[in-house]
Amino acid sequence: MNAQSPIETEGPPKPETLPGAPAAPGTSSRGFLLYVLSTHGLLIFGIALAVVFAILLPNTFAGIQTVRAILGNILQPDECWILDSRLPTVELRMSRQSKNAARIVPQLAAHPQVERAYYPDLLTDPEQQRIRDRQCRYPGAVFALDLKGGRRAAFDFLRRLRIAKNAVSLGGVETLACHPRTTTHSEMSTDELTRYGIGEGLVRVSVGVEDHRDLLREFLDALA
Repeated sequence: MNAQSPIETEGPPKPETLPGAPAAPGTSSRGFLLYVLSTHGLLIFGIALAVVFAILLPNTFAGIQTVRAILGNILQPDECWILDSRLPTVELRMSRQSKNAARIVPQLAAHPQVERAYYPDLLTDPEQQRIRDRQCRYPGAVFALDLKGGRRAAFDFLRRLRIAKNAVSLGGVETLACHPRTTTHSEMSTDELTRYGIGEGLVRVSVGVEDHRDLLREFLDALA
């Protein structure tokens, strides 16, 4: 990979395709390390971190030790076992989860209590559609809803869920939902939250492998 190449990726809590930042000017390909890891839940894909040694860490043993400590790139035996046992079924699980989400989101997006839904299948910007089509075989299992009524509406929605669990992780076989503004992104400033559109009424959902009809019924009931 050329050190000057941009990285395109998707990220929660609002599933939108965004152009990644290019590598720092003046770096060479030999100084560019790209780690593609699977971290959340059982196993999903994602770019975790890219480190430019040429700028941040000169060729020193101490620098390498620092990066190793930050990345945690030496797996423990139990982590190796989890990866080895989950990899054979990752496509089956992600296919089911993605199909579930694709069946659920359009009906939720049309609900009168939903201000806006965020999901790759709903993208209208041509550039974002291009990135999605280039990267993805499936639209994914994660979506977000901006609910009318702000934080109270979001908390009421989460409290009414029974099948879906209120948790901040994603990518597992169980359906999870959370309120990003008070959990995953609670340390961001008010200006940052506003800039990135993480409002009081935003909820993020990671769809699992349960029956999509049960999940849709639960979400519609929670919005009532």
